[in-house]
Amino acid sequence: MTDERRSSNPSRIPPPPGAEGVPHEVFHDVYRRSKALWVTGRPQPAVLTAIERGWFREGPLFDAGCGTGENAIAIAKAHPSLRILAMDAVPEAVDAAAVAGREAGVADRISFEVADLRTEGPPSEYACVLDAGVLHVFSDVDRPRYLQVVHDVLQPGGAAIFIVFSTEEIRPGGPRRLDREELLSSIEAAGFRVDSIEKARYETLGHEGGARSWLVRAFRALAPPDAT
Repeated sequence: MTDERRSSNPSRIPPPPGAEGVPHEVFHDVYRRSKALWVTGRPQPAVLTAIERGWFREGPLFDAGCGTGENAIAIAKAHPSLRILAMDAVPEAVDAAAVAGREAGVADRISFEVADLRTEGPPSEYACVLDAGVLHVFSDVDRPRYLQVVHDVLQPGGAAIFIVFSTEEIRPGGPRRLDREELLSSIEAAGFRVDSIEKARYETLGHEGGARSWLVRAFRALAPPDAT
């Protein structure tokens, strides 16, 4: 998400970015200088919905862009045998997540690491990937690179869960918005089969009631049968 900040003057909040996405350095800056408005201290409601539906039962799980760790910790508590790797590009966020994991008593089951997911990810061994508010920050150039990383992280048949700001959210502040068609085409172009897409809310400290968003579940295509 963008460098949203608390302000009594809405005119000071910049409009959502377009094809240029959110500059990468914004995230480093906002975690160093102030509390990001997307850090609510709670897991995202859509993540809780996915937990209730059993979408994270199969592991291991990769939390892409974990921020301060609330979502990974909630999933770890719900599934005590699940192994989780959580990565973020901002060291300050990862440090805070690691502290929160220790305080929640799940540090033995979640590894928190720093990585720029536009260019690198862990080996392809994960049954599920969670992207809770990451895909919508990227430029048109970086988005396919990131989706390729997510695709390659998953085992064939593995599931990816995306929570993405929708164009139906017209209030100021936040990342770029994606309409249904653009979101689906981007995910499908990366080699996924979209299983479901529905309206959801992304909770922030700057959008009362949560920002209008999409909750998507998609699967990496199965490996082709061995021709030999």
